[in-house]
Amino acid sequence: MRTRTVLLITGIGSILLYLGLWRLSLQFNWGEGYAERPILAYLALYAALFGLYAWAAWNILKTQYDWNTLWLILILGLLFRGAILPANQIQEDDIYRYLWDGKVFAHGINPFKYSPNEVSRMKEFMIRDPASFEATYTPDQIRELTKLYQLKWASDRSLVYMERINHPAVPTIYPPMAQYVFRLVHTLKPDSIAMMRLAFFVFDLMAVAFIALTLRALGRNPNLCLVYYWCPLVIKETFNSTHLDIIGIAFLTGAIYFLVRARYYAAYFFLALSVLGKLYPAILLPLYLKRQFQSLKAKGNPPWKACALGVALFAGVVAVGYVPFVNIGRDAFEGLETFTTYWQNNDSLFALVLWFYGTVLGVSSELPVGFSYDLPSLLAKITVLIIVLAVLAYLFFRKAHRGRTPTAPASAISSSSWDWCFCSARCRTRGT
Repeated sequence: MRTRTVLLITGIGSILLYLGLWRLSLQFNWGEGYAERPILAYLALYAALFGLYAWAAWNILKTQYDWNTLWLILILGLLFRGAILPANQIQEDDIYRYLWDGKVFAHGINPFKYSPNEVSRMKEFMIRDPASFEATYTPDQIRELTKLYQLKWASDRSLVYMERINHPAVPTIYPPMAQYVFRLVHTLKPDSIAMMRLAFFVFDLMAVAFIALTLRALGRNPNLCLVYYWCPLVIKETFNSTHLDIIGIAFLTGAIYFLVRARYYAAYFFLALSVLGKLYPAILLPLYLKRQFQSLKAKGNPPWKACALGVALFAGVVAVGYVPFVNIGRDAFEGLETFTTYWQNNDSLFALVLWFYGTVLGVSSELPVGFSYDLPSLLAKITVLIIVLAVLAYLFFRKAHRGRTPTAPASAISSSSWDWCFCSARCRTRGT
């Protein structure tokens, strides 16, 4: 069967399944009917989508580049997104924090400064214990809290959405680039889930464009961008769960592209923007430095100064991104500290490590221990950190094999980066 025929069959089938998810999502209403939600039907549709996706991906892996095929991939991918865009959130509520953060930031208030609970309970605190209230907050803070309290009650939708924020006792954890996106969305249309998804759509297009360009620069088939663009996990997480991971992914794909093209300062710049969108891509910095160092050394150019400038550029961009938020000092990272200490979700292998320390070895602790809620959790985190650093060290110190093409080292690094792209959706720990 011809590849384009397979793509048409799987594409049309996927559109119907995404429309089915949209219809199914109408039974997922926040705070209602948890026991009656069609979870099994949802999982069946999701599994079917992955089946069609696997069929399409297997076929595209065996073909050569064709311009018409690429357009077919992109058009059908757009239709997938359009089919699920109007759907209700399925088992997710992070979007309400995004909308609130954007509202706070758009009104000139640091979104890291106050938790939603501080805003909601301001009036009660002020009335019940005015002396403690005035001792807790400065006049400027009282004015800010009053403004936020008014924003909460500005409309029925504003009130409902704020009440849906999970972990309302904790200030936001989302980094600066995400905050700027949230603010832009609020400016365009306040309290709009659809507008947030449309903003994420821009980053999604940016990601697939850089992926196709990177594949071409590596001498690979650009049609392989289907592996990203048709992935049901990417589509569901971005356009239904409405998770912000796509912001970091988009800039990371740009960093990979510029790395492959040996435009190192642009690569560092985009990697820094990716970190400002989602923190974990920072772990890739040593691999980018290794690639630049090897390239310059092979050309007979002094690498140390250039690599130092790259690190300075990366650090400078990240620092500038945080400038508007660090006026409250360490409090800007209060939510992140709470997140890393207490929360655990979607953890798969981490849960096995935790079980090993807590059940098999019998390690116990009733109190929080350093960035963890108990000792087994701390030991599990240390173990995972050691594993990650070991993998990073292996990639960093691994020597290139003889006969590898000039682009092979960059290709290897970009492969590691793609893993991080997909891990952002696949292994996401639930935020506030």
